[in-house]
Amino acid sequence: MRKLLFLALIAVLVFAQVSPGAFAAYDDIATNWARKSILALEERGILEGIFSEEYGPHQPLDRATFRVLVQRAFELDEDALSRVFNNEDADDALVTRSELVTTAAELLGITEANFSLAKWYPTFEDLPEDNNAYLAAEVFNMMGILPTYIFNRFEPDRPATRAEIAHLLSQTSTLQPLLGEISELAEEMDQVMIQVDEELRALTLTSDTRVYQGGAVGGVEQLQAGERIFAVYNDDGEILVISKPQRGLAALVDTEVLMNRLGAAAEAAAEVLTPEQVTALLNGDWQTLSDEVRYELHHRLVDLGVSPWEVDALLAQDWATVQEIIKDRLAAEAADYLDISPDLVFAAVNRNWQSLLEYLQVELAQRLLTSSWLKEASPGVN
Repeated sequence: MRKLLFLALIAVLVFAQVSPGAFAAYDDIATNWARKSILALEERGILEGIFSEEYGPHQPLDRATFRVLVQRAFELDEDALSRVFNNEDADDALVTRSELVTTAAELLGITEANFSLAKWYPTFEDLPEDNNAYLAAEVFNMMGILPTYIFNRFEPDRPATRAEIAHLLSQTSTLQPLLGEISELAEEMDQVMIQVDEELRALTLTSDTRVYQGGAVGGVEQLQAGERIFAVYNDDGEILVISKPQRGLAALVDTEVLMNRLGAAAEAAAEVLTPEQVTALLNGDWQTLSDEVRYELHHRLVDLGVSPWEVDALLAQDWATVQEIIKDRLAAEAADYLDISPDLVFAAVNRNWQSLLEYLQVELAQRLLTSSWLKEASPGVN
């Protein structure tokens, strides 16, 4: 009898030390790959009142429930939530992989302004650069956040499983974004001080910290004091990924991207303008454009990614602003390519700026006059 009481006492002590969360596990997640993530969300109260005895890890999830999970996981108020979700989306529609990654990326500030993939080679064969989920999927894959079985093909329109949703929300909702300037780097490259507005932040660099720049991922040895960076870090203050966003208009400086945009802009102009109007523009006569044509051209160029203020400067013939735009882009491109200070490039450009403008004008004119679309638009011109 005494032996039984002793064993019973031991059993009570053992079970008393087990955390309450251990008994809260759903019946169907014991062997699921996302079990830890599901339990982590449950312990934070994010799943409370939504699922009962079974979680259904292989099942999809409707948008209404997904919205609740996101609001709880990222601790969003109603205003912040409305900025992320479109109220026109059907609540009973299923959440896709595309919506899953783009939602998390937006909340972490992973945007084209902070993370340019202009020179990055796509990882997934079914996710081209113009896909809405391209940036989010590539960055999360770079950070090692995506499930390991997602490779080669991303299948953006495929409904995300509840396991995938729990995994990504658990991984990303505890992260924080940061945009600032490196103030100081420790000699061992394991600590970095970052100036964010008026605040100085101390964060940790690890062997797993990824530094992205110019289409390649490297280590922390690429960092230098004075650089402006975008970083994502965890609750322990450890930085997972760093990118070096180019300042201002320099984000469009990449030569290949810039030439592609020029070509696209020229084609857009050809669809809106007559050959006579194109010729007039090349001669500097912008007054030939009617208000209707100006509006259509403005709309087309903005759709191509040109900022509204850049289009306004062009259509208003504000050449001083246009010159500053071009100088900013050229200087940033040259500084990145030559690995020198942009201030040196600005100084060099300003010494002979008139000649540079003439060369650019000749180059653009040649591209316009020799392009196939212009010949097709004006068959009578030889």
